[in-house]
Amino acid sequence: MMSDLRIKKLQFAFKKFFDADECGAVEKKDFEKTLEKLGWKETDGEEIKNQIWDGFKAADVDGDGQVSTDEWIKMWDLQDTETLPEWNNLFCKVCFHILDKTGDGVIDEEEFVNVHEIFGGTKEEAVNAFQTMAEDKSSLNFDEFSQLFKEFFLSDDIDDPGNYIFGTLNFFTG
Repeated sequence: MMSDLRIKKLQFAFKKFFDADECGAVEKKDFEKTLEKLGWKETDGEEIKNQIWDGFKAADVDGDGQVSTDEWIKMWDLQDTETLPEWNNLFCKVCFHILDKTGDGVIDEEEFVNVHEIFGGTKEEAVNAFQTMAEDKSSLNFDEFSQLFKEFFLSDDIDDPGNYIFGTLNFFTG
């Protein structure tokens, strides 16, 4: 059984980042809007985008062409808590690539904050989130970022810095 903390985190990620039209379910067009908002370009690779979508839509157990919040939670409840599914690893790589606007192989505070403001987060929350995750460093490399990403999706520990990967802790309050 999944913890309340994990359910809240997963619901938050689903609503904030995947359900673009806020209808309670994610279709391919929602997914594409999310990538577009993140700065995905057509030249970034259609195959990777399709691999991520194919993994995401595997949660669509009723076959209606969309993933509901309940299906999303059930998928994660069945997931091994030690490893991310391959589609989520690809999504992590895409997020890192998009956040790393300068292409220098690290994400700095400004890059992190800019993307989270695009998704409606506040600068203050995003700065706090970045500083918590970076632990007094000026940037995050891919290995650090991917560990934080994994913590967000798989951890039940309220103190894990990965809880801040989406720029806020608003999911704790509802």
